[in-house]
Amino acid sequence: MRKSLSGFYYDGQSSHRQACRMYLVDGGAVLFEGISLPPMSFSELKVPPRIGNTPRTLGLPNGGFFETGDNRQLDEMVRDGGGGGFTIHGMEHKLRYILPLLVLCVAVVYLTVTQGIPYLSERVAYQLSADWSEELGESVLDQLDGIYFGPSETPKSVQADYRALLASAVPDDSDFSYTLYFRDGGLIGANAFALPDGSIVVTDQLLEMGASQDEVLAVMLHEIGHVEHRHSLRALLESSGVAILFTLMTGDAEFVQDFVVALPPLLLQAKFSRTHEWEADTYALERMQAEGMDPIHFATVMEKLSGEEPDQQQEREQESQQEGSQPEEVAGKGGKEDAGRDDEGSTGARMLEYLSTHPPSRDRIDRFRQASEAAAG
Repeated sequence: MRKSLSGFYYDGQSSHRQACRMYLVDGGAVLFEGISLPPMSFSELKVPPRIGNTPRTLGLPNGGFFETGDNRQLDEMVRDGGGGGFTIHGMEHKLRYILPLLVLCVAVVYLTVTQGIPYLSERVAYQLSADWSEELGESVLDQLDGIYFGPSETPKSVQADYRALLASAVPDDSDFSYTLYFRDGGLIGANAFALPDGSIVVTDQLLEMGASQDEVLAVMLHEIGHVEHRHSLRALLESSGVAILFTLMTGDAEFVQDFVVALPPLLLQAKFSRTHEWEADTYALERMQAEGMDPIHFATVMEKLSGEEPDQQQEREQESQQEGSQPEEVAGKGGKEDAGRDDEGSTGARMLEYLSTHPPSRDRIDRFRQASEAAAG
């Protein structure tokens, strides 16, 4: 058996080329005609995969290269020389391979995004120390102050009362140092949110809408739940899956810390999932029950934030479901009230979706109402 290829030889030292011919003989030996090269084994050659009909350049043991455009003959040599196997070019002409692999790729991507990344985000978030998050929290708050918020007009004495209230609600075994800030919410309106370092921000408008101390405390317990469950970091990591994959491959957790601290703008656009909201609600409900606090306070403040009476909101959500859409999320008065509205207020609310106490959906409100009724006997 004897197969041959015409092509050009490059010595690897210059761009000069020599026309020559390569032969594959019995036993897998390779011989060259037209240039002076010693015999070599075909297994010593570095044969790149075929891509269409573009010429291929083979690497030789001496550092030189052999270029040929005779892909069909080279493919036969690969098979005869023991290379054989499953090639990209072969797949290009075999739909029965492509379709299953395409379905598999789609399934892997879907499961990675919906299951894998959230799971790994949670694992990584709990492995990181809480100490580093202070710099991240300060950076985000500085950006929010420069864009959305103004100085608070809430009297200092009232602020002091609420800070004492927060201090009484902080769990003894927490890894975080909690600080309560007050801001004029401006276009954001009545709202409260937590940052990864334990900073909790309450807007003046939340107090001005008539929320009682117990209702504000219920909101703060919800935000503490977000912090304790590391939801901000998890949301950020879910948006930055590359950081998780890098950590798993290298074991370098410091890379993730540096990566996260450098990305406060990404944190601003991250968003809590429904699972995160449910976990934070569960935390608040369990804390309220443990302290003998009526869960109705959380339901009441959520209804106030929605700007609707309970019957009105239930009717609106039923209409949305009949139209085949999810109930619109309301981040509080002045937040995202109309998905089709593109004014400055709704833009600001979208940027802060992950920060807000989030849509007071009927299910969430009913959960706390039912807990209140059960406690009342």
